[in-house]
Amino acid sequence: MGVGFSEILLILVLILVFFGSKELPKFIRDAARMVANLRRYSEKVRRELDAMTSTVTEALPAANQPSKDIPQQKSTKQLLREKFSAARKNLAPAEKSAKSEQIRRHLLDSPQMKAAGAVMIYINIGAEVETRETIREMLLQGKRVVVPYCKKGASTMGIGEITDLDKDVVIGETRSPEPLPELRDRFYRSDLHLIICPGVGFDHFGGRLGRGRAYYDNFLRELKGRVPIIGLAFDCQILDNRLPFSYTDVAMDQVITESGFLVNRDEDGNIVAPATITSSPEIPSG
Repeated sequence: MGVGFSEILLILVLILVFFGSKELPKFIRDAARMVANLRRYSEKVRRELDAMTSTVTEALPAANQPSKDIPQQKSTKQLLREKFSAARKNLAPAEKSAKSEQIRRHLLDSPQMKAAGAVMIYINIGAEVETRETIREMLLQGKRVVVPYCKKGASTMGIGEITDLDKDVVIGETRSPEPLPELRDRFYRSDLHLIICPGVGFDHFGGRLGRGRAYYDNFLRELKGRVPIIGLAFDCQILDNRLPFSYTDVAMDQVITESGFLVNRDEDGNIVAPATITSSPEIPSG
């Protein structure tokens, strides 16, 4: 009933004060009778609801319970992740290094990179576009280099500034290179001038397909439109049509591949599709 012993005791005291001891036995009898009626009624309702639920479950087993005999269909995003991951992994090491070097030159020559004093950039793992040489060159140029790390419990990322790629980085819980714990969360997001993102796949509209954990999307959402965001990828990771996109996804302002700058824009800054890969960037300032 939601009434505890202390509440019942208070009610009894109030009855004694206002009505005297003569009314107390009558109140107890009436209260006990009401509680008994409510319990019987609630039990009846519970049995009826259980019967209705049982009937619906028996009538619609396929809708409520996945069958072990029927393989579950993969989503479009899952299929695309497998496609792009395989294509990226099939690149020979020498080919991947050569393409990464071309991407590095496009990125360093971009007006956004030249104007940026503080850049957030990932440290590559696996078959991702290589970024270590880019980071070293940025440090030599006197830029402030900020590296992300995953906050597993919050499904977002934190950042930390590094000054030495070899000494200030450790392998984190997600098996990704991250800034040392003592360097984390000492740099304000609002001080970033440019963000460089990895991705499993991209499209000509700036759409990005991540690993499905939403770390980057959750981090980038509050910075979108205020800080230019550039994705790095190989040509084999680009979808000609639009990627599946939801309101929680964050699009890139530009995507750079070994062929150049992917997202094409008109004079008003609107994305033009289908985009033609160009050797000169058309990236809005954000």
